[in-house]
Amino acid sequence: MQLVITEVSQIQPYIFASNRMRENVGASFLVMQATEGWALETVNKVSPRNNIINISPAGGKSLDGRKRIDDPADALDAEVLYAGGGNFVALFRNENYAKEFIRLLSRKILTDAPGLQLTAVQQPYQWTEPLYLRLMGALEELEQKKRAWAPSAPLLGLGVTVMCRSTGMPAIEFRSSIEPQLDDDPDYPVSAEIIAKLQGVSGARTRLRKMIPPPKGYMYPVEIDHLGYAKGEYSHIAVVHIDGNDMGRRKKEIGEEYKDSSQNRGYIRAIRAFSESVAEASRKALMAINDKIVNCVMQEGEERFISYKNKNIEKEGKQRVPKVVLKYSNEGAWCLPVIPVVYGGDDVTFICNGRLGISLAIEYIREFEKETKASPACKNKKITSSAGIAIVKSHHPFAQAYRLAEELCSSAKRYRRKESITGSCLDWHFAVSGLSDTLENMRQREYKVKRGWLTLRPVALDENEKQVLRSWQVINKGIIEFREPDWFERRNKLKALREALRLGGDAVSQFLLKYEPKGLPIIDASLLDLSKRGWWGEYCGYFDAIELADWFIPLEEDGQ
Repeated sequence: MQLVITEVSQIQPYIFASNRMRENVGASFLVMQATEGWALETVNKVSPRNNIINISPAGGKSLDGRKRIDDPADALDAEVLYAGGGNFVALFRNENYAKEFIRLLSRKILTDAPGLQLTAVQQPYQWTEPLYLRLMGALEELEQKKRAWAPSAPLLGLGVTVMCRSTGMPAIEFRSSIEPQLDDDPDYPVSAEIIAKLQGVSGARTRLRKMIPPPKGYMYPVEIDHLGYAKGEYSHIAVVHIDGNDMGRRKKEIGEEYKDSSQNRGYIRAIRAFSESVAEASRKALMAINDKIVNCVMQEGEERFISYKNKNIEKEGKQRVPKVVLKYSNEGAWCLPVIPVVYGGDDVTFICNGRLGISLAIEYIREFEKETKASPACKNKKITSSAGIAIVKSHHPFAQAYRLAEELCSSAKRYRRKESITGSCLDWHFAVSGLSDTLENMRQREYKVKRGWLTLRPVALDENEKQVLRSWQVINKGIIEFREPDWFERRNKLKALREALRLGGDAVSQFLLKYEPKGLPIIDASLLDLSKRGWWGEYCGYFDAIELADWFIPLEEDGQ
């Protein structure tokens, strides 16, 4: 037999290389095709006797768990072990089948998805060997190949050429812009890579509607401007990148249970079930946040919108209550303020209205944890996640926004490892003035003062045993308190508090003598002194909450 593993490398840079959403959506579909649809179709061409039941152009697939390559009665020439999430693993009867599979799949990707990188490993395998150990060896070889990969220097054109606006490569034709008012002219030059991505847009939308069907009467937006808006202010979007924690360890734990060659079939069933359960949990979590959005929609006249609910603020008072107004499409449905771009595994990226970025990330993580905890394939143990939320103006260069979201996600992961937090973590940043520096430098410039750090980020989603202050629960409690009329309707008072917090504990004490003799809101029973000075050690406990008080829209009533 031959063990074959293929992986699409540099997925995120490929998907988010462009500043046009439809190109990102089409690129995501091409990545999925490379590791699922095209890979399965190639197996069918090379080895018709296999365990594939059906392949849907929209991204669905079925594998027959009863057919086994090690069973002479089935006489299979190939068995797909699992596919998706950027990886494809299969066993082939002989070397010729394996080589032909790699050759045809590589050609398919080169011609139909220019710019996408495929790495493949082929190793001889005997069924009497422990499959898990051989698979680990093949994955190690795959990593070595990826590290040793030398990028080619593409020919940048001969004679007079026009550069593609998205990739910088030579353009081969012009395409009409979906938003001509944002371009110098309605037609813009595109390279072969962008043409392939644009051709994938239709398939991507079909797949999204099938995999994560929108609620009745709603649809996914086609343009950034359809993610919702707030009247009288700049529109902002949030790019949310969420990645599962400790996934490598979870897969290793499964393999450690099936280290003997007599357990090969058990290992295949277990790892396949785990992969499918994670994908299903992600799908259900995305559907759940769609339902939560729709349940929060309010209506006044012909306008539908989402706003936060607070029993003490029934109507707009002295200050305008933030809300997201939904767009009605010419297709006869309301546009959801969110669109998933990468999904189908533990690694998820979606774009949404800026005011909903943090709340949707939190709701997705909680739903994903709930679904994985209910799954026997996940040993009924929840899979936690880390999230990065980049909030930018709606027409900010999208590729930069995604890079910031990815950096924020990495920041949350590093904090989780450093503090040995067992739950989920998240980090966010308002890049309203542009992205011209690293996250660390922006934080130093905007949130570092003489006393310490104004921001608590990154934070644990649930309780943080080691650093009680650095948890979302604490920040959320502060948001609720600062939305009470005594604070919410007195903007000068809030502004004065922000300035006092920047100057340190003594300035906060002076502020309290003038404005609030009883102290600042108590946001945690174990942090009583915080209400007198505003600081706890080197961290300010209120700045994040004040920053979010008139921005953040939860998907539940304040205080619940």
